[in-house]
Amino acid sequence: MQYNSILFIFNFLPIFLAVYYIVPAKWKNAILLGGSILYYYFAVSSAPIALALLLCITLLAYIVGRLIDGGKNHIVFWGSIFALLTILVFFKIYDGGKHLPSGLSFYLFQIAAYLIRIYRSQMEAESNLICFGNQIMMFPKLLSGPLSDPASLKTQSHSREHSLSDFHGGLQEFIIGLSFKVLLANRVGGIFAQAGVAGYESLSPIFAWLAIISFSMKLYFDFHGYSLMACGLARMLGFHLPRNFDDPYAAKSVSDFYRRWHMTLGAWFREYIYIPLGGNRGGTLRTVLNLLVVWLLTGLWHGVGGNYLLWAGILVACIILERLVIGKFLKKSYVVSHIYLVFVILLSWVPFAIGDFDQMSVFYGRLFGIGAPAVNPQDYVYWVQEYMWLLIAGAVFATPIPRKIWDKVRGCWIIDIVLFALFWWCVYMISTSAQDPFAYFQY
Repeated sequence: MQYNSILFIFNFLPIFLAVYYIVPAKWKNAILLGGSILYYYFAVSSAPIALALLLCITLLAYIVGRLIDGGKNHIVFWGSIFALLTILVFFKIYDGGKHLPSGLSFYLFQIAAYLIRIYRSQMEAESNLICFGNQIMMFPKLLSGPLSDPASLKTQSHSREHSLSDFHGGLQEFIIGLSFKVLLANRVGGIFAQAGVAGYESLSPIFAWLAIISFSMKLYFDFHGYSLMACGLARMLGFHLPRNFDDPYAAKSVSDFYRRWHMTLGAWFREYIYIPLGGNRGGTLRTVLNLLVVWLLTGLWHGVGGNYLLWAGILVACIILERLVIGKFLKKSYVVSHIYLVFVILLSWVPFAIGDFDQMSVFYGRLFGIGAPAVNPQDYVYWVQEYMWLLIAGAVFATPIPRKIWDKVRGCWIIDIVLFALFWWCVYMISTSAQDPFAYFQY
């Protein structure tokens, strides 16, 4: 059951919200936990063992948290971290990750952050099992984050406000995210899909570039849309989750891009891996080694396939190059730095999009006109005409301009009318199209 489904929008969500707001405040956490378990049951109905795994891990994490409170029981702490990593690695490797339980990577990382914070004496363990269950399993963030500060989640699970203003703002955010997913991501990715149907070896260079631009837009608006929907749903329940994207395509370097893309995952790796390793405090060589470790783990987090390691390798190589050689040059010109950024990011998405190395090399060749001549050098013309407005919309909404305008007009009643129309347009598209799952559900 996905956020962009008729079942969720017109059945689960309205019934859940009605019950959640009707019951007294003291019962809201219990209703939220029950609703989250029910939501996950529907999400993994084809593999119910995933629900049993989630419940068992959550219960064990609650017990471990109590045992290690105040930095006690080193063996229990390190044993629990090892167990979490073992579970993650097993499901990533088992059958090529095809049977990875939905949301596993995200809720294991959330649990690990919680246990590490307790072990460091940065917060006290949660004593209320229901509240702890919500901190891990709350359905708006369960399947793909955003990863959140454990201390903040603990505070909000015990004390939060429910206001009409927050409900209205959350609903607006949900509709915008739904529109990004249904009206942009699901449709603009059609060019990349058609490139695969045609066969990469037959593409003209222009079609190949259009295809990877199409993929990059699909991925961005898919995951950004999900994150907005998750934050909007949480806000409707009185929670405030962190932003996950900050206009990454407005960045001026690869380093800057990944400070803006999937920010909560980046913050997790920075706080729990990079800084404990020494960060950038041990000199150039130590910094480079720390970056290599972090990006190796980032690649493995996405999957054990060599394509993800290549993706991570391209990015860390560029980040090291920026730190050591070209960083100062990039700061001098926004135009040059931005062209460099877009060029590198598009090239880096190729191994992310194409897992087969032979096909990947063919696609890279077509980007630069290497190999046999294109079957039809004008193959891109139809797709430019067919997708022109989607590509323009994607390019515009990938800039900071729409968000700046939104911040100024979000309180105007006309905006609600526009969002109302967008919502029903999305409903129409959902009801007349095949279900397109969120991309990051596979991680």
